[in-house]
Parts: sequence; C-alpha cells; structure tokens
Amino acid sequence: MDLEELKRIQMELAGKIVLRDLVNIKDVKYVIGVDQSFLPDERVISACALLTFPSLDLVKSSVRVEKVNFPYIPTFLMFREGDPAVNAVRDIVNDLGEDKNRTIIVVDGSGIAHPRRCGLASYIAIKLGMPSIGITKRKLYGKVAEPEREMQSMPIYDGNEIIGYALKSCKRCKPIYISPGSYISPQTALELIKKCLRKYKLPEPVRIAHNLATKAKLEMR
Repeated sequence: MDLEELKRIQMELAGKIVLRDLVNIKDVKYVIGVDQSFLPDERVISACALLTFPSLDLVKSSVRVEKVNFPYIPTFLMFREGDPAVNAVRDIVNDLGEDKNRTIIVVDGSGIAHPRRCGLASYIAIKLGMPSIGITKRKLYGKVAEPEREMQSMPIYDGNEIIGYALKSCKRCKPIYISPGSYISPQTALELIKKCLRKYKLPEPVRIAHNLATKAKLEMR
C-alpha cells in the first residue's frame, strides 16, 4: 500500500474543496445525518437519516451493509468508509429531486480539519456535489482553545486560517469539533450545527444515524 500515493490523492481532492455556501442556510429544507459502524467480518454498516430543517423531523432513513477492502489507518478513513457512505446517501438523495439542492449532509467524520484538508465529510461532498459538514468527538487537526461554557464555540486554526470550530454542545459534555467538508463556510457550518442540537452532545442528524447504525449492528450480530 503506497501511503504517499494516497496522500497525493487526498491533496488533489482537497484542491477541489470550496469553502463558500452553495445554499443559503435560510433555504435549507433537509439535513442528512451519516454514521457508520463495523462488523467483525470487515463489513461496514452505513446509516443515513433524512430530517426536515429546521424542525428536525425524521422523514426517511437508509441502512446499507457492504464489504470493505481497505484497512483502518487514521487520517485515511475516506478510502475505507467513503464509497459505502456515498452509496447510502445516494439511496436517499435519488428521491429528493430538486430538493437535493436544498440539502446539507452532516457526517460523523472530519471535514477540512484534517492533516491534508480532506476528511471523510469532504470526500462525500465532492463525490455527491453537495454541501457537507464534518463532526468529530476528538480534535484531529488544528489549534483551538477549548470552549468551557455551554454553547460556547472557539475557532480551530490552521496557521491563521479558521478551518472549523470547537463547540461545547451541552453542559456536562466535552466539545465536538465541526469543520466544513465542502460547499459551505466554517461559519455557516457552525450556525447550522447549532440549529441541529436538541439537548444532546451530537447534532440530531448524526445522533439519529448513529442510533440506526448501532441498532443494525446489534441485530446483525
């Protein structure tokens, strides 16, 4: 496995990332949450949840199970999880018609807060041509002063550039880390995630997708 070649591919994809809003947040109609879980036999469960925005009512969900042929290597997860996640999202967006253009994807994974500025959320955005936001529970990349108060956010920096935000999403939880995948600005990504919170650490799209993936894993085991 040539990791240098994989780094080159990531950096090439990073060059396609656009940090401008493809859709105005006032025009967003749906959000899609994406989360994944692995079975012991190297199959991945990719779960998606389609929610109305800003009311966050669950409209539709999709769960797919696929074999993966790439090992777990930190910062290279897009090569392991990317295509299965894209396939699961397609199951939902294929039925949206023009509303696809008013939909934002929220991914359990990094966006541009990544050593090569191209995490799983960025991969999904580029492959589908849709705005995406990455959410992680731990900081993968960048410098940030951790927020201490509930709903306080602090910018994540790569040098002098803001590449995302740390957000203390609930009173007794550690921060989550938000970064745009593509086709959305860091500031709008933060604003949308704040509107997707409902008393839990994770925003509703990702939380519901996580529950779907966990349920499927328990049933399949």
